[in-house]
Amino acid sequence: MASAARASPAPPDRRLSTTALIFAGGRATRLGGVNKALLDVGGATIADRILAALGPLADECVLLTNDSALAQLAGVRLVYDPRPHAGVLAALATGLANSAADVCLAVACDMPFVSRRLFEHLIDLYRTSDADVVIPRTAGFLEPMHAVYRRQAVLQAIQAALVRGEQRMISYFGDVRVREVTEAEWQTLDPSGSAFFNVNTPEDLQQARRLAAESRPE
Repeated sequence: MASAARASPAPPDRRLSTTALIFAGGRATRLGGVNKALLDVGGATIADRILAALGPLADECVLLTNDSALAQLAGVRLVYDPRPHAGVLAALATGLANSAADVCLAVACDMPFVSRRLFEHLIDLYRTSDADVVIPRTAGFLEPMHAVYRRQAVLQAIQAALVRGEQRMISYFGDVRVREVTEAEWQTLDPSGSAFFNVNTPEDLQQARRLAAESRPE
């Protein structure tokens, strides 16, 4: 008996439902406890810069925080962390659990130069692969706070890791499909790597302001 013809694979879904998850629950001890999301860089708060970059890519923007002062931000839905300072992995689980979308774009609130072009590339890789996590690698390190996540699969894997007592951001990677984005790949879109710049210290803040003054908005 002749075998049935194999059906062609379905084209990737071009109408993804997406949530931008902005993580703003850190203590910022090296900056005197200020809320880094509200720091001014180049005439705008870091949070506003992130929203300008990712807003056009997301159906909703969710801000994970412990600070009610962030309620002043327009265009975001605040989610208060039920376990403040329990770690970034637990915070990511909270964000995924509170997302209304299937795909989540994760970013930290201290990254003033988040790249829309790079996130567009990460989303395209998500569409054309079977990955649950699409994540860049920089200088040998993965960048979980500039990455794309498949909500349900990653949430289940993180919850299992937390039950096991694991806290590392990649502790669940053995249970999901991961697409790493190499430096050679992402540098075609962001040669300087500024998308991954974090403001952790007063010196970082000064440098961010210099960089903002030297460059035009994306």
